[in-house]
Amino acid sequence: MIKGKWAVALGMVVALFGFSQAQNKDKLDKEFERMLKTSFTNDPTVSWKLEQDEVQKICSRYPSQEAIPAKEVQRVMELSKKTIKYPDWGVYLGNIENGRKLVEGSAGRNVAYGFSDKPGARGGNCYACHNIEPGKVGGNLGPSLVGYGKRWGITKENLNSPETVEKIKIIYSIIYNGWSMYPCSAMPRYGYHGVFGPNEIADIVAFLVHPDSPVNK
Repeated sequence: MIKGKWAVALGMVVALFGFSQAQNKDKLDKEFERMLKTSFTNDPTVSWKLEQDEVQKICSRYPSQEAIPAKEVQRVMELSKKTIKYPDWGVYLGNIENGRKLVEGSAGRNVAYGFSDKPGARGGNCYACHNIEPGKVGGNLGPSLVGYGKRWGITKENLNSPETVEKIKIIYSIIYNGWSMYPCSAMPRYGYHGVFGPNEIADIVAFLVHPDSPVNK
């Protein structure tokens, strides 16, 4: 057992080591931020990504989603839900074909990464992470959305029921701001960041869940 002045000395060494480690981390964080800002594009359409909002700051404090305390998870969900805006006339299913175009499009790559998408194109590049329409190649980072409407139990018979409207509202919320349901996930916050407007998200929901959509054939 360490006693007396040796215990005090050891305690001071441990404290100084911890202080030094904290200083080094702070220094590295600032240097990383400086490098990021000086190397990133100045294009105002994407430069906003350098500034973290409150929920991003919460997510960034932890090494993984699993490590986030339950209280913080709840905070992220609550803040994210407050950002969701619905069409002026309420939740509804939009145009299937327009939703399909938005899901297939990948205009975000054109701005941020310089790929060859047509200028002015609109899209979420959703196939990069999901299998969506049968027969089309998709990614596996996110869950498969093939038959998504069927899995929610949405049919032509119950399309206008109060229960289906609530389901549509949930799916709309996931697309508008996925962190309202899946905190700190890789799901882009399309509505929150203005990639899609409320009516466009209603179109995407229609493509994903309507019984007449090729997704559910």
